[in-house]
This record gives sequence, structure tokens and C-alpha cells, in this order.
Amino acid sequence: MKPNDPTAIDPHRPWIKDARDNPHDMRWGQVFFNPLGSSPKLHFSRAWTFMFLGRVLLYIVPVFAVSIASLAGADLSGLWKPVEAFVLPIPELLLPFFVFVIVTEFTSWVAHVRRFNEAHKSPLWAMIVLIPLMLGLVGFFLGAQGGIKQYEAMHAPKPAVTAEAPAEDGAEAAAMKPQQRRRPGPPQSERDMAASSGLGLAMLVWAPTSFLVMLWTLLYVARMPNGGVGRFRTGSDIAQGEEELPPAYAAG
Repeated sequence: MKPNDPTAIDPHRPWIKDARDNPHDMRWGQVFFNPLGSSPKLHFSRAWTFMFLGRVLLYIVPVFAVSIASLAGADLSGLWKPVEAFVLPIPELLLPFFVFVIVTEFTSWVAHVRRFNEAHKSPLWAMIVLIPLMLGLVGFFLGAQGGIKQYEAMHAPKPAVTAEAPAEDGAEAAAMKPQQRRRPGPPQSERDMAASSGLGLAMLVWAPTSFLVMLWTLLYVARMPNGGVGRFRTGSDIAQGEEELPPAYAAG
């Protein structure tokens, strides 16, 4: 077995040539919670990968495990019931996923701010990360308003049947009442209907915009050169001070 290079920045990762990307110098708490600092590309990529994989695993693993157990005959329907302590109808099974998403919306913004600081670009660009959350909040508000209107329409007082109305109408209305009473489950309250409609529209808006932001992060933010000098590229295979300068730098 070929021995590791003792002069490498990280003997276990010989492809790291930029000393700024030394993983042993990474401080996770600073990367996640200190927007006043800066992070080189490798530190940013490690933090973003943790946040992304955390979301994926907290959603796929519980849903897959419960689905398999349900197919095997286990009664786990209670895990899909909303948590009563929350305003939103979040199933108990996905509560860790929901909390992790909310927290990582903030930590992702911090990590992006630090990456732009290190690349000598305006940290205001990091606001793009918050667009899915802001659109989701708007979607929730609009959806909740629609749910409230739907509830009011369903429970609006019915006009009284006049004497001139055909007898058939009265008979049809009488026949519909038992059908309505036979509907399974308790009726939704106004709060439940508003929250359910709001969450549905919020997810419909949040999911695709989050995907677009993810592409922007991978193809642009994570590929910015350290110090803002050099070519946009992945990895850390160019030693510090040996960057290929763009023409603008060479001319100066």
C-alpha cells in the first residue's frame, strides 16, 4: 500500500491543495451560526451536504420504514396524525423533518453569507436562499384564506324552502341529510381546514423553488473560487497562490 504524503494538507485527502480548505480547520458551529465570518468552498460544501442529506434522510427513511411495516401488517396509522401542539397539520412521523427544515433554512442562509464573504462578493446574494421560505409563507397565507372561505361556504345557512318550491326538492334535501351524517370521521374545524389548505399550497410553492435554489447553490455558490480569484470549478486541487487568474486580474 502506498504511504500517504506527509507533506499533504490532509494525508487522508491528498486531492486538497488549497490550505484554506483544510477540513481540520473547519468549525461547524461558526459555519452554521456566525454570518459575520467566511468559509472556503470545501467547508461550505461539507456544511451544505450535511443539511441536504439530513433533509433527505429525515423524510425518506421514516416514510419508507413505516410503509414497509404497514405492508407487513403493523398498525402505524397514528404516526400520520397531526401533532396537536402545532398550528400546522404536521404528521407526527414527519415532525423531525419539519423542524430540521426550518432550522436549516436559517443555517443555510448563514453558510451562504459566509461563502460570499470569503469570495469577496456581496452577501446580499445569500437572500436567494430564503426565497423558497418566503414564497412558502405567502402560499400558506393565501391557502389558509382559501380554506377559511371554503369552510364558511360549507357552513353558510341554507335558504329556507318556500311553499312554492317543488315537493321533490324537499324530498331530495331530506335524502341527502342521512348521507352527510354517514361521512366517516369528525368534520374539520375552521382552523384545521385553513391550516391544511395553507400547508398544501405552501408545499406546492416551496418544493420547486427549493429545487431551483439547490441548483444555483451547486452550480454557482459551491464553485466560486476561494478568495474570489481563479476559475469557477469544483474541488480543491489547485494550491493557494497558483490560481489561474482571469484576464481582468492579469491586465491589472
